[in-house]
Amino acid sequence: MKNLRKREGAVLALTLVVMVFGIAFAGAAFYLVENMFSTTMNVIHDVRLNNIAEGGIEIGKEWLETFIESENRLPRFAGDIEGQINVPDELESLRIKHFPLAPASADSDVEIEVEIYDLKYGINAIDTGDLTPGNIFPPQLNESMIEYIGSRHLFSSYAASNRSEGTTGAGFGTDNYGAYLVRSRAVFGTREKVLGEAVLRKLRD
Repeated sequence: MKNLRKREGAVLALTLVVMVFGIAFAGAAFYLVENMFSTTMNVIHDVRLNNIAEGGIEIGKEWLETFIESENRLPRFAGDIEGQINVPDELESLRIKHFPLAPASADSDVEIEVEIYDLKYGINAIDTGDLTPGNIFPPQLNESMIEYIGSRHLFSSYAASNRSEGTTGAGFGTDNYGAYLVRSRAVFGTREKVLGEAVLRKLRD
């Protein structure tokens, strides 16, 4: 009788041990599955936002093409007569087009905002005391920079150099080119994705 009770006690203890390990194993498995699910969803949301943000870049580039074709001129910001601004007070004036935050046509659950900035500007004065981290400061791409880019990528300077015209890329015609920053922001709940692309556009002859 005593031996039977000892055996029953041992079986009960072993059962309890197995149950404890089983519960611990199930908890660990649940944690791993939940973590993998969360990671997967983060990747899915990131890809989703990235696709919408890339679509916003194309919206901005399409607007530039349509404007140039219909207006037969390059869109420019409303600066002073020399195309200069005061930084940071007049940075907002560089924005020549703004598509406010609104549901994306490809995914109504995601909102998208598109901004286009004119990069051909000069700096009149900089107030360093008013510059704060996080402020958008579009890069400056002035005439000499555009001429350099054109001589490297958009225009062959071979003929110009043979004519001894002096500067690399002579005859490039910087007035016929516009430099712009297209900035796209996709928002889904508390998550967001911001993309930017600098583009050069030529006024058609």
